[in-house]
Amino acid sequence: MLSNLEILFSRLHDAQFACLLLAPLLLYGLLFGVIFFAVGHYMGQPKCRAAALTVIILCSLSIVPYLSLRQKAMSRELVSRPSDAKLIKDQQQRRSSTTWVYYSLAIAAVLSFISGGKIAQFSDYAIIFGGVAVIIFSAWLHMKEAEIYHPDIIPHAKAVR
Repeated sequence: MLSNLEILFSRLHDAQFACLLLAPLLLYGLLFGVIFFAVGHYMGQPKCRAAALTVIILCSLSIVPYLSLRQKAMSRELVSRPSDAKLIKDQQQRRSSTTWVYYSLAIAAVLSFISGGKIAQFSDYAIIFGGVAVIIFSAWLHMKEAEIYHPDIIPHAKAVR
């Protein structure tokens, strides 16, 4: 058991493995954060809203280490899969050029946290509706990555190659 923990902790320093651990935050972390924010907003629970806003901010900002780790891991992926080099580079560019989506949601969450009145009300609706849009967008990006990195898990999908 102890040796498995040592292996786990040693692999946390591997960019590819750490990237795999961060990837779900951009989809599932935001999904649960937005759901709990909507519930807390509807039920008037300030503690639930605050916890959900914290989750949304942290998950949105996880794009920074995620992209950094992807960049580090990309060189090894390109060596191990030279036939998919263009697809891998295109997906990295797609991820890098769309970070503003996650930053916008984080800014809306911070505004909702620190402001009141009309700004907070606007931010709340931006989080709910914008959060759903970001979740759908994240699911689409994950689908594109699945088509590249795991083409066999989607046998009925059109190949992107």
